[in-house]
Amino acid sequence: MKIRKFRAIGVLAFAAIMAVGAFIGLLFFVRPKKSMTEKRELAKFPSFTITSFLDGSYFEGVSLWYSDTYPMRDKLVAADQGLKSLYGIETGTQMVGGNTKGDDIPETDENEKKQNSQTTATTTEVTTEDPEIGLPASKTGSKVNKDASTEDGTVQTVDPPDSKAMDAAFQKQLQDNLYVKDGAAYSLYYFVQDSATEYINAMNNAASKLSGVADVYDILVPNNSGVLLPDDDLAKLGGSDQKQAIEYYYSMMQGVKTVDIFDTLKEHNDEYIYFRSDHHWTADGAFYAYEEFCKTKGITEIPLDKRKKDIFKGFLGSFYNTLQNSDMKKNPDTIYAYEPIGTNDMTYWNDDGSEQKWNVIMDVNGWDKGTLYSTFVGGDTPMAVIENPKVTDGSTCVVMKESYGNAFIPFLVDHYSTIYILDYRYSNVNVIDFVKEKQADDLICINNISLIGDEDVAATISGVLQ
Repeated sequence: MKIRKFRAIGVLAFAAIMAVGAFIGLLFFVRPKKSMTEKRELAKFPSFTITSFLDGSYFEGVSLWYSDTYPMRDKLVAADQGLKSLYGIETGTQMVGGNTKGDDIPETDENEKKQNSQTTATTTEVTTEDPEIGLPASKTGSKVNKDASTEDGTVQTVDPPDSKAMDAAFQKQLQDNLYVKDGAAYSLYYFVQDSATEYINAMNNAASKLSGVADVYDILVPNNSGVLLPDDDLAKLGGSDQKQAIEYYYSMMQGVKTVDIFDTLKEHNDEYIYFRSDHHWTADGAFYAYEEFCKTKGITEIPLDKRKKDIFKGFLGSFYNTLQNSDMKKNPDTIYAYEPIGTNDMTYWNDDGSEQKWNVIMDVNGWDKGTLYSTFVGGDTPMAVIENPKVTDGSTCVVMKESYGNAFIPFLVDHYSTIYILDYRYSNVNVIDFVKEKQADDLICINNISLIGDEDVAATISGVLQ
């Protein structure tokens, strides 16, 4: 009798929980709009159109909105991770996502790679199929606004970036194909041929249009998995070979000064060059890339011990926000930031065009632990400028970047009179015209290899480099 009684109570309790969950799920007007845990805007209720109704995309949007904005979403995610930890479901080693297969990476000739990386830009625009390099024409990409003339020196704009597509690409990078081991997450990489073609064509086009005007540099940053994990682990996990992929990208570029940092980072993989709880590299990792850039440009780097070092403890970044991993929480990251010598002042512009005075390295003590990476150049803003009064030769560069570039830029400050920063994910400025208008000496493009592998991201870069 007691067993039946307890069973009946259990059934009633379960039914009550399901009823409460169903009721909460029906609360259409108390749904969150932003996830504080994941630091992103949640899906919006889709607009109704006849086309979206007929092709089914409207209902897919409603389904995504419903699941993404479930009431008390962040608390439920945290509770779920807590229950898994209590019952031993969270292990020291696990795979999140997976079953992805990258495209085959074409073989590259080492001599061709060396020749292409050293050649000067030609006057041929690489926008259609080029028999010399064997790249098909780009299939996508934003278009330059035709009504914005550059004859009077003004800068053209391009169609605004698709912020939803950018956010989707970012979330995919964070949530798919993560290998978690001993309180650290590693992002695997998968090569995508179409995206590679788009990106290579864009860089070649930039070098062609800026020939005789500015030098174009490209820095592809590998994921932490390719640099930190042993080769045996990578072979078991699958994914694409990042070194081979970067070599392919660079072998197909013409007129671009490529900065290959993979081997350098690999040589220092016993150092703290990537975060454990976040998808970015540390400032120390970015410093090694800066050293390689200086070698390519032919300038002398300024060592770390000449710079003021700031320390921000307790950083729990994007991987932690996604996984809520207890081992990461017990052993959070520390951010080391190195201030420029000549100036720490900068200005950036918000999405609405408003101006904000800021610091290249901002004191973020007391900030939310998930936002400490914003110590570098104000985080992700459409446009920023750094003017160094200690460099008086008038030298100017434009940095086109995503968030990986943030930790890299502070090292450049003492080499230029002016640095302009454009984040192509939020800015609709035509970068080629901007470089010409500012009479910049260098255009430096720095990107994580996984992010440019997304077709929407590659298309956006192609659009701003027309």
